Amino acid sequence: MKKKKPDAVAWDENKERFVSNILPYATSISGPIIEVPNIDAFKQKGVTKASKLLQAEWNELQEKIQAFATQAQQTQKVYQAEFKFEPIVGETYFLYKGEKGDFLSIIPPGQWKKEFIGAYKLSSEYTWEAVAM
Repeated sequence: MKKKKPDAVAWDENKERFVSNILPYATSISGPIIEVPNIDAFKQKGVTKASKLLQAEWNELQEKIQAFATQAQQTQKVYQAEFKFEPIVGETYFLYKGEKGDFLSIIPPGQWKKEFIGAYKLSSEYTWEAVAM
């Protein structure tokens, strides 16, 4: 029968030698304490940060989509109106309700008694943007 070594001794039965110098952990009672890192806290922190980042990006995308939809609606509204001139990029034009449909004019709303819908400016991309009056 083989002689049993104490539990505190790191002995390799196959190689028949002490292996405490090559182990990645302490083998004696006076060795440093082995602490297992709290991976759950790291994961929770990562999930929280990633969630906040993704939520911010999601909100930004929703705002961009809303702005795009509004611009598309405004552009479509103006292009569907009647006008008999070629608008100049950067100039402001006025949309009115007419008897046969909406029409675009260069005349500002205070100079005649037509039902004013809104003021629009033609951008360099040939989209129409609402102008606050």
